[in-house]
Amino acid sequence: METNRLIVRRFTDDDFQDFSNLICDKMKSKYSVYDEQFPTDNESIRGLLSFFKDSEEFWAIELKSTKKIVGFVSLNYIDEHTRNLGYCIHTEYQGKGYANEVVLEIMQYARKVLNVHKLISGTAMENEPSVKLLLKTGFSIVDKRKGSFVDDEQGNPIIFTGCFFEYIF
Repeated sequence: METNRLIVRRFTDDDFQDFSNLICDKMKSKYSVYDEQFPTDNESIRGLLSFFKDSEEFWAIELKSTKKIVGFVSLNYIDEHTRNLGYCIHTEYQGKGYANEVVLEIMQYARKVLNVHKLISGTAMENEPSVKLLLKTGFSIVDKRKGSFVDDEQGNPIIFTGCFFEYIF
């Protein structure tokens, strides 16, 4: 898949350095406490890259101008006509419209190629840029509930409000 500025493609082993930088950046992000945790050691990142590479649900987001991997996008299988949309953009490349570009492209792919009728997605209400992106691309909020992925230093869960979205084609 291609947009004006991006190539959306399968991962390869050659993506390790960019992928490692992306995952480590993701885990240092202020929003990482609101999401599932990824490992940051080289061996685990290699395993994660291998999983992404072998999966039909994950794509690398490559900047055309530099050939650099600046993020990933996923469409995880829920049922025959439903997928869960996920995305991650390296903080250095956020705020430039790349996530919007790739989400709109992957939505078309889901509808035209996969014959998906509904996309779902979720993010923390605290992650305002992601909430705004999903609303801007046509998703509707269908539910909000408390959740936790991470404990603080004292072992107490870091509670946040999860916001759940859907898009019906």
